[in-house]
Amino acid sequence: MKITILKENLSKGLNIISRVVSTRGSLEVLGNVLLKTKKGQLSLSATNLEVGINYIVGAKVESEGAITVPARLFTEFVNSLPGEKITLELKGDTLLTKAGNYNSEIKGISADEFPLIPEIKTNKTFSVKAGKLKEAINLVSFAAALDDSRPVLAGVYLKIDGSKITLAATDSYRLAEKVMALDTKNAQKAEFIIPARTMMELARILGELDSDSLVSVYSSENQVLFEADGLDFISRLIEGQFPNYKQIIPEGAETTAKIKRDELTNAVKVASLFARENANSLKVAVKAKGRVEIDSQASQVGNTKTEILTEVQGKDSEASFNGKYILDALGAMKENEVTLQINGKLTAGVIKGAKDKGYIYIIMPLRN
Repeated sequence: MKITILKENLSKGLNIISRVVSTRGSLEVLGNVLLKTKKGQLSLSATNLEVGINYIVGAKVESEGAITVPARLFTEFVNSLPGEKITLELKGDTLLTKAGNYNSEIKGISADEFPLIPEIKTNKTFSVKAGKLKEAINLVSFAAALDDSRPVLAGVYLKIDGSKITLAATDSYRLAEKVMALDTKNAQKAEFIIPARTMMELARILGELDSDSLVSVYSSENQVLFEADGLDFISRLIEGQFPNYKQIIPEGAETTAKIKRDELTNAVKVASLFARENANSLKVAVKAKGRVEIDSQASQVGNTKTEILTEVQGKDSEASFNGKYILDALGAMKENEVTLQINGKLTAGVIKGAKDKGYIYIIMPLRN
């Protein structure tokens, strides 16, 4: 193998795929990145056996070949090189690199030892713009469970039905759902569950692409592929039935407040400082006269109450919630205004975007 490649392009590709490199794998080769010439281009690949990534980079290929090299070393090395172009030449299992007056040798492992990343491009499910998919993932993935004791709750649920897609996640204490239109009509009906950690990684990678890039999604019995702009992102699927969460979404609202997101965020942050010894429990009271009160008390520290003047519909209502759960949603949302719905002390609270009718976030109340 001998190729010449722009440093900028190689660096971008390595930064994308190195996110899934295994750092504690039992196989040494899982800590490596696979470099392989393919149809006059360079293919970069990495996998941790749960997720696999292929990324195509343009290059001038003089001779074909393949090798795996340590991902962290090679990525940091390339990022540190000067100049615009890098020459890569393979001699046995050693990769020779030249950039300006920098000449280096990196010992690798044969490409034959690298795990096969499956190709699943026969069952196209839907297409959606990268920016829209990234936003939807960020709006729901944080609500998934952090442990794998109930695997389906550690995943993000995707349901495709006609011209829309639904993403949802829940850890049984809160639920986030985002419904949005697809960029292809008459999409194939499907539903599957993808590990939340994987979806968060996908969202970060989509942030490296043009937001208008079209992401095509293919699925098989136990894997899913996201394809866009030379990128193949393959993940395993979680087996099982996602909970029928629709039944916990309140049908109406006893009290609704339209409030600036930044004001609510700051109020909850302050109250959370006093709630650390009390399971992060905050009392949220919405007053019909036009204000929201965020109250927190700690016997060993003190207490705090913040009042926010705002537009309110309905009667006085209050409930206690986990402050972190409120901040998680507010941090993911981008709208300047949100609506807060309180339905009494024993009923779930609801946060929505003032304009985004496709997003809803449900928080179960705490019993004091």
